[in-house]
Amino acid sequence: MDRSDTAASEALRSINHLFARQFIDLTDRVCVAVGYGVSTFSFVLGDTGVVAVDSGSLPGESAAAIAELRARTDLPILGLVYTHGHPDHTGGAAAFLDENPDIEIWGIARFGDEARRFGRNGAHVARQRGLRQAGFLLPPDKRINNGIAPAIYPKEGTLAQGPAGGPDPRGLPNQTFETRATISLGGVTLEVSYNPGETDDQIMTWFADQRVVFAGDNMYRSFPNLYAIRGTQYRDVRDWCESVDRIRAMQAEHLVLGHTIPFSGAAQVDRALDVYSRGLWHIYDQTIAGMNDGKTPDELAHEVTLPPDLAADPLLGEYYGNVSWGVRSIYSGILGWFDGNPAHMNPLHPRDRAGRVAALAGGVDVLFERASEALAAGEAQWAAELADMVLALGHRTHESLVLKADAVDELAYNMVTATGRNYLHTCAQELRAEAASLVGDLSS
Repeated sequence: MDRSDTAASEALRSINHLFARQFIDLTDRVCVAVGYGVSTFSFVLGDTGVVAVDSGSLPGESAAAIAELRARTDLPILGLVYTHGHPDHTGGAAAFLDENPDIEIWGIARFGDEARRFGRNGAHVARQRGLRQAGFLLPPDKRINNGIAPAIYPKEGTLAQGPAGGPDPRGLPNQTFETRATISLGGVTLEVSYNPGETDDQIMTWFADQRVVFAGDNMYRSFPNLYAIRGTQYRDVRDWCESVDRIRAMQAEHLVLGHTIPFSGAAQVDRALDVYSRGLWHIYDQTIAGMNDGKTPDELAHEVTLPPDLAADPLLGEYYGNVSWGVRSIYSGILGWFDGNPAHMNPLHPRDRAGRVAALAGGVDVLFERASEALAAGEAQWAAELADMVLALGHRTHESLVLKADAVDELAYNMVTATGRNYLHTCAQELRAEAASLVGDLSS
């Protein structure tokens, strides 16, 4: 079914200009590559050399950005600074190594903690969930963008490896620091400092000569991804709030984001950071207040919202991060999985609950009919939940898989958050494939 005309779809299309491919001369010494792959990365020009901040996501795209740099200078690229260890910021390292095999690559000592944690625990499911979130398994007509970057299909590098991916081994940091350092190369001096947020290995990079601050993924033109639905360790939201405030305290003239186009002008930069700070602190503070009032994460996910003025600000649109997911993450990150309700301490197995609900409803066929009616009435979430109960009981499996797929697709078309849309559409695709396999089994 074609549902490309929804308000959510139009909202996503409206931001495509924020990551259209462009090579921006931010100042006479700072160039910013936007839309060359998934992430934004930069070049700082000195008297005798260049230092890059992040490497981009794909070697070919990063090489194209370097070619644009070469139209401005033939100075060698002497250094590369990673703002954090996510593969969309490190996957282009090969292009920089091709330029200079002896390049200094800087990262914080805890660089790559998230990937190491996934690997250590053998959580391979994170890769599958990462592919769903990214939309890499979807046809192009089901993808608009990814909320903070264009919808690309990587054929190189490590971007498709998901959260456990990392840079080309040659591109791992060969220069590390614990909490802060001064990097001086080729007439460029950068101050780097620990600034946790989206990751625990995030740093802030400060180019004092021209008052340019590089925020990494602690800020982009969307409500932040306080929780990644692919699965991730707790992203300490209080740390993130404080990190945004540290960026604001620099009183920068220019603010370079980890994705999307930068901000320029002291007033514009300060306003953007003020909006971002107030938005994060509000969600954090209101969630903590609700927790202290004894509310459950299910209640808070529906009740904690941005105030009207911040909700209307495009900088906090839920294009990539989602407020309700962030609320749930704050709750579980601080208190863990138990919501305090004694009835939820040892709940029934979903199959047992489904059987009892079916008995109350008048039978499992009644549940299926109610699910169908709910979808027809535009209640896709309820339809999906009822379909799950029917599936848990192993009844009318083929029909229920198709019904759930239709419900999940409908949820996707009406969601602004690109990662959620991608995940939902991919799951619908998988459900239909499972249903088709059942038909195949019956006919063989």
